[in-house]
Amino acid sequence: MAYTEKVSLNGTALSFLLYECLNSSNSQEGFLIGDVTSEIKNHISDSHNDSARLDTQIAIRTVLPLPSVSLFYLPSGSIKEDVLSDLLSNVASEVVGWYKYRKCSSIKPTFRDKLISKGLQKYFEKIHSKKTFVTCNLSSKVSIAGSTHTLIYRFGKINCFDMYEYIEDVTANLGEKVTGYKKANRLTPHCIFNKIVKESNVHNNNTNDAILMIQQAVDVRLVKEAQIAAKNESTIRELEAEIKQMNSILAEKQASDLDTSYNKMLEEKYVNKEVEMVDACIEALKTPPTIDLLSMPNVVINSNSDILTDSENSVQLIENNVKDRSPSPVLPSSSSKPPTLNYAAVLKKKSETNTSKKSSNFTEDLISFDVEDRPVQKPIIINDNATCFGESSPEY
Repeated sequence: MAYTEKVSLNGTALSFLLYECLNSSNSQEGFLIGDVTSEIKNHISDSHNDSARLDTQIAIRTVLPLPSVSLFYLPSGSIKEDVLSDLLSNVASEVVGWYKYRKCSSIKPTFRDKLISKGLQKYFEKIHSKKTFVTCNLSSKVSIAGSTHTLIYRFGKINCFDMYEYIEDVTANLGEKVTGYKKANRLTPHCIFNKIVKESNVHNNNTNDAILMIQQAVDVRLVKEAQIAAKNESTIRELEAEIKQMNSILAEKQASDLDTSYNKMLEEKYVNKEVEMVDACIEALKTPPTIDLLSMPNVVINSNSDILTDSENSVQLIENNVKDRSPSPVLPSSSSKPPTLNYAAVLKKKSETNTSKKSSNFTEDLISFDVEDRPVQKPIIINDNATCFGESSPEY
């Protein structure tokens, strides 16, 4: 018996899937929630023999996006069953596949994608005892001008030979991909209309009464769903307002933090500058600069008349002091011993000039002292203006 598998996707589920993928920053993945129906049909053909075929239809109702990538599997492709059990505790029996979105990439599944699909198929086979598990690879491309966005998607599965194969998909309101006899799709047991019919308990042979009862049940269900939708919308508005308020508070806090850090940086820079100046002053006081006048190439001295007169007066005073000082007799000697002064002879000479009554036969002891011959040092006068000394060079 031949068999076929087909993925049915309505417009609402497809738009929701593409919306979640395009709003993601880079990659997005999640699970596909729907129903699987299988039935044997006799397909009409031009041949005389009727061909029976097993048709399996995978109807996707909605998607369940995950907050982050690589949440339920390892980089090697192995599945984290404990994480899956926590994520899909309520809807695990309704999961029929998973999807993977990569921006500006190829929709061809990688080797790791195939390993993940195989692991997920084995995991969900334990839950609903069905080997039907599909994979949807999506991608998007943008033109150079940014005016055209292209969305590409394709479904596939792991077959009984552990090989990856593509599956035909049909999207409502987009037309059938193959031509042939059009047949109504079989409603799944989880369909809303079937649930309403079961809840209304229609067991009446009168068709008019049955239709009225179903209509009343539909109205009651619509009111209930409208109340739930209104409650969800109000919750969403409250959450959006709270997010907006938190964003404003966060922006103000970041601005204040930046202002505080900037002021702190300026204060630290000012303090460091003052500390450096104080350290430089202390270092300068500890080690005063030494100036060697002889080694300096040019020493500029103001040629004021007062300074010149003071320097000339100081030279004259030093010369007068030298003239008033009595020269000591220096005894020439070849040895290195300093010359000696005959102090008695000097006293005798002075006494002869002052008093002429002393006898020439006066005898007195001779006392000698060692006197060092210290040359008189003259002050050093440096002046760039040589005209002050009669066009001569500086004297030392």
